[in-house]
Amino acid sequence: MTLSTSSTSSKKTKRTYGGLSEAQRVNERRERFLEAGLEVFGSLGMRGATVRKLCKEAGLTERYFYESFTGTEDLYCEVFRAQVNATGQRFMSLLPDLPVALEDRIRTCLELYFTSMRNDRVVRVMYIESLVGSDQVQNILRQNVASLSSLALMMLRADNPDLDVTEDFGKAMGTAINGAMSALAVQWMLSDYAMEQHVLVESGTLMVLGTMQELKARYSK
Repeated sequence: MTLSTSSTSSKKTKRTYGGLSEAQRVNERRERFLEAGLEVFGSLGMRGATVRKLCKEAGLTERYFYESFTGTEDLYCEVFRAQVNATGQRFMSLLPDLPVALEDRIRTCLELYFTSMRNDRVVRVMYIESLVGSDQVQNILRQNVASLSSLALMMLRADNPDLDVTEDFGKAMGTAINGAMSALAVQWMLSDYAMEQHVLVESGTLMVLGTMQELKARYSK
């Protein structure tokens, strides 16, 4: 009897529907909620988002929402992570083909960044709604800022291996550069993208290039 029960249980676990296993279907539903979250959080904000609205946008029931998330803030954090990861992957894919000249590399990176920021939902999720959430949301925001600061420092050192600054100083510079670019992106979005993109790219390139040249002049070994 025990063997028969085990065999039946095993068959249920491996059963597929529409060619997908249960695990795949759970993941598919989760992805639908991530897409719905970007739309709802990016248009209505954290305060305007409810489980019911998220379910309606995803075309799924609350049962499936709580299958993957504990609440709206939990979903928001996952949407935030997904957008941060997507942005990082775009930059990583760009690295092998970056121009040799420093100014051209900066310009290429900023062109990619501001192209990504043309999606107002992404800007709101990454830079506006993340400032008004709970401790859970604030924690993920701090983690992201720290990660971006470390990445910026790595890129600063890659362009100038003789840069003689402390880890904290380098991270502070990285935070300043990232903060300036994100502030530009937010204002651009709030103006309904009125300014031409090349203006942001060129002004950002000038600021970053000037900063890196000054760092090299002052802090190279």
